[in-house]
This record gives sequence, C-alpha cells and structure tokens, in this order.
Amino acid sequence: MKKLFAIALIFALIGTISTNVFAAKKAPKPITGKIVSFDDIITGNFQTWTLDAAKEASEKGKMFVLLTKKGKTSKIYFIFNEDGTNASKKIAKYAHKEKVGIVGKSKVVNGINIIIMEMIEGM
Repeated sequence: MKKLFAIALIFALIGTISTNVFAAKKAPKPITGKIVSFDDIITGNFQTWTLDAAKEASEKGKMFVLLTKKGKTSKIYFIFNEDGTNASKKIAKYAHKEKVGIVGKSKVVNGINIIIMEMIEGM
C-alpha cells in the first residue's frame, strides 16, 4: 500500500511540474526597427541622431516614431506608454541606436499603427 501511495505521489508531482513548465508564458517577441523623427519620414531626409540632439529635439516637441524595415514594406509605429501618454520623449533616448526592440501591444487605430509600449531596449 505504501509503494502504491509513493508511486501515485511521484506521478502527481511530475504532472504538477510538467504543467507548470508548459504553462509558463513565453517572452513576447519585440517589434524591431529604428527610432527616427517623424519629420525625417515626411521629408525623406534621414539624419543621424546623437543622444543629446535627440533629447533636445524631443524637448522642443519633435515627434519620434519607430520605423520598421525600409522601402515599400516599411511601417511607421507611433509609440504610447501604458497609461496612454505619448512616449516620444522616452523613445528619443534610443534614436542614436542602430536598432531597437519594443515589447508591447500593437494595433491599428483609424489606419495608424501604434504600440502600447511595455519595454524598449537597444539592440
């Protein structure tokens, strides 16, 4: 009887452990691209930003966005914080990076791509 109870307990533990391992959430895949000013996209004249220049420009009201890819398959994402405020000043700090990844919920609102940002990281 003790052996049967021990075997049942072992199978119960294995079942619990395997359920927890498979139920663990996978890390969300970031949307990658480059932080650029919206003015650069409109004019087509992309400038190379330094950290200080991008911070200063964002303080003056320049809008920064995420540009994925280049050419006909490119997309522009406007970035917002989880509280709904514009994250342009926050992402401007990454404009000097060659590539960034943004984790969050992406959606299209009235034809405009937006990301509700949870996290941003330079790559």
